[in-house]
Amino acid sequence: MKTLPDLGAEFQALRREAGKTQQEVATAAGMRHEALSRFERGRGSDFSLGKMLRLAHVLGKDLNFVSCRQRPTLEDVLLERQAQSNTGPASR
Repeated sequence: MKTLPDLGAEFQALRREAGKTQQEVATAAGMRHEALSRFERGRGSDFSLGKMLRLAHVLGKDLNFVSCRQRPTLEDVLLERQAQSNTGPASR
């Protein structure tokens, strides 16, 4: 399950992919720039579903994008863990 900070990061990535600033997206979605900034940084604890729907609409998406993002495979996870274990103090 995605947390609110996860969702904020997803929206930030979509906004950047679209080449839009926070101000542009916030204005188009009818919200304050500060609210969008807090949400993208994972600090928007009062961020409503309605706001997320408006953001998704402005970015040309629906909320299905959240579950449709590619998740890491088992191989990806194992490779990442191996890389992390190779950078610890014992590997120096």
